[in-house]
Amino acid sequence: MESFLLLFTLLCLKADFSDSVLITQWPKYISRLPGSSVEMHCYQNDTDYDYKYWYRQIKGEGPVLVGSNHFNNPSNEKDFETGFKVSGTEKKKWTLTVDVKEGIDAVYLCAASLHSE
Repeated sequence: MESFLLLFTLLCLKADFSDSVLITQWPKYISRLPGSSVEMHCYQNDTDYDYKYWYRQIKGEGPVLVGSNHFNNPSNEKDFETGFKVSGTEKKKWTLTVDVKEGIDAVYLCAASLHSE
């Protein structure tokens, strides 16, 4: 069985022209076998934004929105309704749980915003 590797980064996004959003994402790396699930988390270090997002990026492609958590009301995008769970009840922290599938290596990124997309 082939292992599955998820890569994570620390993401710093611009909220507007004067403010920056520092987000800590963990764990940095995960490797799991297909059939298991993995959980990843994000935390807003210095902000309390209500619009929180998860993106998936497969090598050679652009990031795609997996789901969001607006005012602690999580939802998934249409292509990510199964095998992905966005959650989080704390204002600063949110979570993505992914069912690991063979052959899909991806980078998962989180973001937060003062306004909706």
